[in-house]
Amino acid sequence: MEPQLQTNKWQIITKFSLIYSLLVIALNLILYILGLATKMNWFSTIIMLIAVLGSIYFGIISRRNNTLGGYISYGQGVGTGMLITIFASVIITIYSFIFMNYIDPDMMENIITETKKKMIEDGTSEEAIEASVGMMRKMQSPTTMAIFGFIGQMFYGLIASLIVAAFTKKEDPDSSYKSLDN
Repeated sequence: MEPQLQTNKWQIITKFSLIYSLLVIALNLILYILGLATKMNWFSTIIMLIAVLGSIYFGIISRRNNTLGGYISYGQGVGTGMLITIFASVIITIYSFIFMNYIDPDMMENIITETKKKMIEDGTSEEAIEASVGMMRKMQSPTTMAIFGFIGQMFYGLIASLIVAAFTKKEDPDSSYKSLDN
């Protein structure tokens, strides 16, 4: 009989953090190659949500089934989802920083140009356009973009973790009795 390999919490978190971050990075690269990186559309948003929700869902399920004996509380589910999000966000932030500094340093200028075009098409006043462009230029540094990207990833990960943990929780019916023994 072969020895059973024990899976621990950190192996699961690392695995699903890598899956999460690689899916997001792959989507970003595909959009960049297709010339759609400066345009956020509904299709890329849905794909991104599926990647985030799927990674967190399967991470929580994996932890529940492989390390917690088939049971997981709501708090443990949220915690697992947030740990996955934290590690994935760090990887995605590093990638974004490298991408904006070395691969496509003109990306922010392209985003500003696209935004300006869209605002002109929508009939926005010249003053409002200039105010928006001025604000975008202040936020243009790769470091600032990376920080806000990290915060955004954490926010979406928190929301996803809260939702997914509600559907994946499975309370141990014996846990209330076990706590009485102590």
